[in-house]
Amino acid sequence: MIDQSKFKKFQSIEGKIVKLKKFTKRNINEHYLTWLNDPEVVKYSNQRFAKHSRATCIKYLKSFDATTNLFLAIYLKNEDIYLGTMTVYISDEHETADIGIMIGDRNWWGHSIGGDAWNTIQCWLLEKACIRKVTGGTLGCNKSMINIMLSKGMEPDGIRKEQELVGGEPQDVLYFAKFRTN
Repeated sequence: MIDQSKFKKFQSIEGKIVKLKKFTKRNINEHYLTWLNDPEVVKYSNQRFAKHSRATCIKYLKSFDATTNLFLAIYLKNEDIYLGTMTVYISDEHETADIGIMIGDRNWWGHSIGGDAWNTIQCWLLEKACIRKVTGGTLGCNKSMINIMLSKGMEPDGIRKEQELVGGEPQDVLYFAKFRTN
């Protein structure tokens, strides 16, 4: 059984190079809005189809109220450098969690931020929050995200063939999973 109090009381956790904090209205700043509206940052996300404003971001943040789902801000550990966001959607009934990530600050791409953030929340979910199965998905053309999930011990968990279009080309959606071992 999932300990819902762990999600409701969540404030922050630290990885090797990142700190994950609960996302707040303070995180809805110019950097965040720039990331969401940058075609390169969201090119593999369905966020690429929307125009984001402070109002739409506040509405999205409020969707996490009264749920066990988590919306997290990614910071460089021991520094106040805001780098991106993560979401964790919890299914209490099935004891599963689905993770999403966006490293918005392109200056930090290729610096292991995404991998450390992914590993940090994945380990916390499996070891501390008693999640039975952690999942994530990405487009087949998003090689960086595939590498993150595989390098963090996830295994293929399904494919939706030619599910989405990127640049007019059909792309598979690939799903990955990791199970709690104890």
